Amino acid sequence: MKLYYTHDKISSFFKHIFGKIFSLSVPHLKNLSSIITAMIDAESVVSADIARKFKDTSYPIFLSSLERRFMRFFSSFSNVAYKFYASLIQFIISRYRIKHADKKVHISFDHMFCKDKFTILLFALRLGKQGIPLWFRCFKNRHNSDAYKFDLIKEGILFCKNLFPVDSHIIFLADRWFTHTEILSYIQDINAFFCVRTKSFFTFSFFDENQNLCTQHLRDIKPLKHSGKYLNDVLFTRKLFKTNIVVAKANDSGDTWYLVTNDSPNRAVRNYSYRFGSIESIFKNQKNNGFRLESTNTHKIENFISLFTIMCVALVWLTIIGIDYSKNKHHYCLNIRDSRKLKSGKIVRKYSFFRLGLTIFNLVYYNYSSFKLKFDFLLYDI
Repeated sequence: MKLYYTHDKISSFFKHIFGKIFSLSVPHLKNLSSIITAMIDAESVVSADIARKFKDTSYPIFLSSLERRFMRFFSSFSNVAYKFYASLIQFIISRYRIKHADKKVHISFDHMFCKDKFTILLFALRLGKQGIPLWFRCFKNRHNSDAYKFDLIKEGILFCKNLFPVDSHIIFLADRWFTHTEILSYIQDINAFFCVRTKSFFTFSFFDENQNLCTQHLRDIKPLKHSGKYLNDVLFTRKLFKTNIVVAKANDSGDTWYLVTNDSPNRAVRNYSYRFGSIESIFKNQKNNGFRLESTNTHKIENFISLFTIMCVALVWLTIIGIDYSKNKHHYCLNIRDSRKLKSGKIVRKYSFFRLGLTIFNLVYYNYSSFKLKFDFLLYDI
């Protein structure tokens, strides 16, 4: 037994893999790797919390000096943060293998907010009932109009589409704020699929038996009691965008879902339900269940871009560790009760993959253990 996973040791593993993926200066590589390690240990993005967990003796010992050093790094790293994260995700997905025969890939996108300080447009890959960030852009202030521009959303869609093999069945999932025919049309034009919830006041049109164009509001369509109502090949909104519409009751509430999709209408409700686990789990892990994002003390957009990028790297790595344990626990010398069996016989997870990865990190960090963490960022479908 030996004290294996110290701050320096983990940081050196990160430096090695990051150096292979992206060309960073030596100071940037060192700072990035050390801050990720301390951020995970602190479970916080607050610079003072990270500084207190910093155990690299080559840095200043005074917390105020460390915080100032962090701010200088965040400011300079922001120039390459998006490119670095894109390279990391491309590396991860290049070795990712879709296990399902139908080759379906569910990608959710939405806006999130860090109080009134920042707006983030985020695209996330679904992994079981959870997800990881694929692409994001950050903006100053809440509801920044730049975060809603079609060209930006188009950039995120195209990046995510190009991550996967051309024969993948990619389905983009989004909430009611993204029901724009320009977005739907673009997704369709690049040979992808969409399943987007829309608002009840939108209209749809169809030709009656006399070939007259009839128009109704979605709210006039009542869902069936035990199944959805399918409107195939109708014309959505006054722009007459041809698509399918499904009206159904939500699985766990009394809400009525009005779903627009160019995929199979029979799968629309199931497809859309995947959105909640994938993107909402990321928001939860970034905020109250993980890194306390909304406690950040930074107000500069440059610093926030770097901070958010580093947090996403940490989140992805911990999620990958959790997934690896779930699939290969017979190779681990740890015994974590990560699931439980219900009376019905169904097995449910006690922890998210992220929380499971964080638990494993805490068990081995500065501890005497023969256990080996994996730093190859090898992601399994699950």
